[in-house]
Amino acid sequence: MSRPLVGAGAFLTAAALLAGSPALGQRADEKAACLEKHEQAQVARQQGRFREARGALLACARSTCPSLLRSDCAGWLSALLQEIPSVVLSAESQRGDEPDARVLIDGQLVAEALDGKEIEVDPGKRVFRFELPPHAPIERTLLIRERERGRPVSVFFGERAASPPPPALPAPPPPEGPRPVPLAVYVLGGSALVAAGLSAGFGAAGLAGRASLQASCAPFCDDAQVQPVRTRLLVADVALAAGVGAAISAGILFWLRPAAPVDVPPGRPAAASVDVAPVARGALLQLRGAL
Repeated sequence: MSRPLVGAGAFLTAAALLAGSPALGQRADEKAACLEKHEQAQVARQQGRFREARGALLACARSTCPSLLRSDCAGWLSALLQEIPSVVLSAESQRGDEPDARVLIDGQLVAEALDGKEIEVDPGKRVFRFELPPHAPIERTLLIRERERGRPVSVFFGERAASPPPPALPAPPPPEGPRPVPLAVYVLGGSALVAAGLSAGFGAAGLAGRASLQASCAPFCDDAQVQPVRTRLLVADVALAAGVGAAISAGILFWLRPAAPVDVPPGRPAAASVDVAPVARGALLQLRGAL
């Protein structure tokens, strides 16, 4: 929109020469008005008064204006419509939306009521004043930028309702105490070891006796010779089964042992536990707590 004015003097001269004819004089007045809007639009655009410039450009782009001016104004208007910013005004209170609020921008009334539509404003620093009796007016100073379209501008009349407190967090689970090993685990574990030892001893003796019989009297050995070997092997099998059962039971009790309470009430004995400590010629087994 910086194109210099063209033919201004010629239009004014023609208007003066044709003033004697009413029809021609009216035509000259229209051309003079078009030229005035042509100039006004350029000045307003350069000074950031976009809305005023748009109105002047619409006037000088009419069909009654000379084609040269009309062409300039139509092109500048198309460019200006891409640059002019706009806002969307809204107001709320504890009742909800307040469409009856009126709004002034830089002291000029722009909306008697709010309808949610865009309102074009000039770029630059602007003061928005929202009024909604009986509430006190609210003012907001904003910097509006060129090409910024549909910027929301909202206010809230009155005090906002307090947000509900966040839900209480569930109480953390009580801390778990240590998981002492029950005495039964040690008893069953020891029994499993004893049974394994018996099974190994009697099994070795039975196998040795069977080998001796096979070398001496087999297959004509009598019952008095065979019976002791059978007894040793049977005891080995029974001890092995008992040892396996005791080991499995000890493992189950160990993995499923409960946790001891953190704080033991006064007068209540602690859960039973067993400590094993090495000594010079063996091991020391200590039992603590109640069974």
